Amino acid sequence: MTKLFGIPVDELAVVLLVLLTAGLAAVGLLALRNRVFFRMGVRNIRRRPGRSALIVVGSMLGTAIIAAAFATGDTMGRTVRSSAISALGQADEVVAAKGVATALAAGTEGTTASRYFPESYAEKIRAATQGSGLVDGVTPVIVETIAVQDLSTRQNEPRATLFAADPESLKGFGDITSDGKTVSLADLKAGEVYLNKDAANELDAQAGDSLRVLAGTDFITAKVKAIVSYDGGATDDSGLLLSLSEAQRLLNKPDLVKAVFVSNTGGPESGAKLSGQVIDRLQPTLSPLGLEADNTKQDALEAADKAGGTFMSMFTTFGSFSIAAGILLIFLIFVMLAAERRGELGIARAVGTRRGHLVQTFLFEGVAYDVIAAAIGVLIGVAVAYGMVLVMASAFGQAFGDFQISYSVKPTSLVVSYAIGVLVTLAVVAFSAWRVSRMNITSAIRDLPDPPVEKERRRRWILGVVGVLLGGLLAVSGVGGEDAVV
Repeated sequence: MTKLFGIPVDELAVVLLVLLTAGLAAVGLLALRNRVFFRMGVRNIRRRPGRSALIVVGSMLGTAIIAAAFATGDTMGRTVRSSAISALGQADEVVAAKGVATALAAGTEGTTASRYFPESYAEKIRAATQGSGLVDGVTPVIVETIAVQDLSTRQNEPRATLFAADPESLKGFGDITSDGKTVSLADLKAGEVYLNKDAANELDAQAGDSLRVLAGTDFITAKVKAIVSYDGGATDDSGLLLSLSEAQRLLNKPDLVKAVFVSNTGGPESGAKLSGQVIDRLQPTLSPLGLEADNTKQDALEAADKAGGTFMSMFTTFGSFSIAAGILLIFLIFVMLAAERRGELGIARAVGTRRGHLVQTFLFEGVAYDVIAAAIGVLIGVAVAYGMVLVMASAFGQAFGDFQISYSVKPTSLVVSYAIGVLVTLAVVAFSAWRVSRMNITSAIRDLPDPPVEKERRRRWILGVVGVLLGGLLAVSGVGGEDAVV
């Protein structure tokens, strides 16, 4: 998840961190200047540990929900991103015949309907990108959906993905590993193939097993050279890897390929940011050849961010009532604390304490609760999100088989959650402290209710109307908008 209310989360974290630092620094300066009132504020925490614990529990509710929402969004975004990267690896663009869908990300059916084109086109694509500094790899590939049968175990996999590439040009697209060692498609002899771990599990296969590989009406018998791991190969599911020349012979497609993979400069995720520039550079070369480039990975990563934002939006929408209840609870807590200490506060005012000093006393006490409650709230929110991930992983695993949910929480999400929790609570505490400091000294000392003031009644009525109108505007805005999180 990269944006919240249209604002980049990284930039939002910096702004909130600055506001948090400024707010706590201001409170710290007040504490240094008025040490007596600081001690008066924090002494109540030590005097009544049970009540202090109750206040902390009530104050952390909103922060816990916000942290859980961010953690859930990060988790779902990372899960979709992992699927895309597992399917495409270092490949950022897929070049295929014009007018044919070339998406090879997780969850698609591959390019089984694509037209083949001459393998020599890959050299023209490579030449078009040389010297640009945008691309660090170009390889011709064949990607087809096939059926595989293990002749040793008699297990079948009706929908595996055949991935074949030129061994030399594939070097820039990540390593193929087996038992911790790097292997290559060039190591395969005639009649040998690699299986990835998913295919090996489905077929109960191991190195040395004989396979029957069926593609259309043709088939070959091959031997499993090794079980490998490879991020790429256009699949995050069952896959079979072999050299390009062997695949061309199996499919009866001499000197033809299904697509050309292009790897941008950078890592599996950062390289996708260059897709727009790379596609613009390739366009003059691809159009005369009847080809087009598809920014498959960039679309997949954007879909991942959108998925994470959607889950967070759902969580915060249903949790907004609890957040509002937590804010109201904080306000009521401090109003009740003031009511309990009303006589004490009245005497303090009678002997010369100003209203501002009372506000500071409550503020110091509230901030002490706030920074502790927000930290605990973040930890609990992360734990709640982890529990939700376990439940979702179990549910998705039963519904979709091998679908894996990867738990992930970004440091920026923790910073934003903590900062929002502290700042919101700080604002509520400051307002409630200001509100409770307004009292009639004589009535407070005698523990009597304050005499009614007509002006205050009118002000409350106006504030109530303004609150209702503001709520109506927010409701209309929410119904008319698409989504607050993208």
